[in-house]
Amino acid sequence: MTFYDIVLKLVRIVFYIFNGKPHYEGLENIPEDKIVIFAATHRSLLDPIYLAFAIYPFNKKVAFMAKDTLFKNKFMANILPKLNVFPVNREKTSPRVIKHAVKVMNEDQINLGIFPSGTRYSTEIKGGTAFIQRLSKNDIVPVAIQPTLSIGQFFKRKTIKVAFGTPIEYDETLTYDKEKLAEVDSLIAERFDQLDQQLTPNYQYIPPIKKDK
Repeated sequence: MTFYDIVLKLVRIVFYIFNGKPHYEGLENIPEDKIVIFAATHRSLLDPIYLAFAIYPFNKKVAFMAKDTLFKNKFMANILPKLNVFPVNREKTSPRVIKHAVKVMNEDQINLGIFPSGTRYSTEIKGGTAFIQRLSKNDIVPVAIQPTLSIGQFFKRKTIKVAFGTPIEYDETLTYDKEKLAEVDSLIAERFDQLDQQLTPNYQYIPPIKKDK
């Protein structure tokens, strides 16, 4: 059992005790025999944990990009890589990070978890997910996460909801030019909306206002 397994099992027990078991839909859309890109909505700092919980029973691990400032702390810089987390500059993603993301999937055989909005302070889909698909040639599984948005909601056991959509398959017969990449990113946004309404009719996420430091 790896460090990733141990931490995830322990954290899952704690979360289940204080918040209860999440509600999942579309688990049949998680491929059992292939590595994929899980593209998820981002509304809570705990979203990566909820996604990892959902796919773990399928014997799947997931690696996440995290803002590089987290790695300035020596403790976090030592722990995060053991949990398959690697740094990214959210303002300007470098080619090195993109190549590492592709390596994680195609060489290390670990699924990639990515939040196309880049931050919970926005719902706008940023470019990047489709480009990673083009390089890795892996399918994208859209995921809508409706998390607790406050500590109070968490301890009041408000149910966390997670829905997996049908994969956006990589088509090797197509040319993934600028227009096609934009089409894929647009489709991700469309799937997010569909999954949100599937989980909770009329659901609307209003991003919080980012506080200046």
